[in-house]
Amino acid sequence: MRVKSYNEAVRLARSAGEDAANRRVRKAGRKAWSEADHAHAARVSNTLLADLGFDVEGWITLAGVPRNEPEEPAKRKKARRPRRPEPVQLAFAFA
Repeated sequence: MRVKSYNEAVRLARSAGEDAANRRVRKAGRKAWSEADHAHAARVSNTLLADLGFDVEGWITLAGVPRNEPEEPAKRKKARRPRRPEPVQLAFAFA
């Protein structure tokens, strides 16, 4: 799987963290998350983000800096089809 943006990576990592915490809750026979389950979900999410190449731990140490996440790549604009020229009325008046 190819991750194209930071937002997509965060969604993937968050889902993986929630799944890991849910497995842990079911294994313990509980129905609600504990504080340890929240910490486990965050740990799994951070590990996955680091594996994908996003240094989240480094960004946390830069908290308060105006921009502490990577620049999003510029979105490409789709090429537009050229407009058709308006039809021209030709006059064939032979006098």
